[in-house]
Amino acid sequence: MSGLPATIPVVPVLWNLGLARTRERLPPARLRAVQDRLLTRLVRHAHVRVPYYRRTLPAAAVAALRGAGGLAALPVLDRATLRDLPAGELLADGFTPVNTREAPTSGSSGVPVRLRYSERDLGYLRATYLHDLLASGLRPWDRIGYFRVGGFRRHRLERLGLARNVHVNTGLGLDEQAEAFLAGRPTFLWGFPGAIATLVDELLRRGVAYRGVHTVVFAGEATTPAAREHVLGYFGARGHEVYASVEAYTIARSCPRGSLHLRSADVVVEVLHDDGTSSLADGEGEILVTRLHAEAMPLIRYRLGDRVLIEPDDCGCGVLRTPIVRRIQGRAEDRVVTADGRALHADFLTNPRILPTEGVRRFQIVQRRPGAVEILLVPGPSAPGDLAETVRRAVAGAAPGLEVTARTVDAIGTEPNGKVRLVKTL
Repeated sequence: MSGLPATIPVVPVLWNLGLARTRERLPPARLRAVQDRLLTRLVRHAHVRVPYYRRTLPAAAVAALRGAGGLAALPVLDRATLRDLPAGELLADGFTPVNTREAPTSGSSGVPVRLRYSERDLGYLRATYLHDLLASGLRPWDRIGYFRVGGFRRHRLERLGLARNVHVNTGLGLDEQAEAFLAGRPTFLWGFPGAIATLVDELLRRGVAYRGVHTVVFAGEATTPAAREHVLGYFGARGHEVYASVEAYTIARSCPRGSLHLRSADVVVEVLHDDGTSSLADGEGEILVTRLHAEAMPLIRYRLGDRVLIEPDDCGCGVLRTPIVRRIQGRAEDRVVTADGRALHADFLTNPRILPTEGVRRFQIVQRRPGAVEILLVPGPSAPGDLAETVRRAVAGAAPGLEVTARTVDAIGTEPNGKVRLVKTL
């Protein structure tokens, strides 16, 4: 027996919901002060109580740390190191597999890892997750359709008919997903855009007109404007976006104007540039995240594996005043190989300034041999008739060292976890 509660405790979630909401609304200077205080406490906790960080964090840098500005003096933690560390090396003293909860990543990076959370960690993280749902338009009586492989544990309010869960397991076949969706009758959707769009295509094929969904929150992978409009148009729903991961929970959430603002009260975000330098929540490169509520298994300067573009806040929505994630450009390991053996980040191909996505519901770059790529395109009704040739010319012009072909297809299959690989090497 672990002694962990069988259902999600409601009181800690509600208590922390108020805290998370208050912090999110702080003026930028006060929010930075909260972030610095939480970060300093987390790093010192990790240095004292976590075996891995006792060995790797420089004592002088820890003592000098007064906030996010001092993070660059600390080492980066990558996914492979996290995967290969002996059991317990990243667990703080007093925490074990018995008194923590495990959560595996989806494995889309090719390097799956398993995280552990204390109940106190989860009390806050669940609150921020609920806050995201409410800010996106969730109503207490909604039935929430989650598109993901693993389901969520039940919470006690479901007995009262509040915020009930409908699990659409994206690891199952499409027929089973459709049946789970129709049986559960969700009114609010959250999950992988590709999986939701594929379900919509299946419902259309069946001739099912389902208008019971009022909001769709796209999370877990990037999507094109055409795919988003396809899903929202079918349901007649509003759309929101969340940038989140198992390791960090919510990193950014869209505001009423659609800008994807960082959740700076909950994570510290850095951008690791290709020249090896880093900057706080600004610029283009690989994202590093430090989740601020992580007493059981801290991850400091963790390489999440995504390449992003982050710019200062210029939104003016008045709801969120933090930097904006302009673009999630793909996985850091998404690379294409040139004929002479050089490995290049594929985000220079998937950048919408290079690869035109107007009218494209889904696309994928496939490399079968070095020096050549094929671009698969799922066109929407507004796609031009010469879509494949237009895309081919645009990408070939930006990548003179690659042989580029393109063709339209009816569908692009998802991976076993329900996601669509942006770049696939065969």
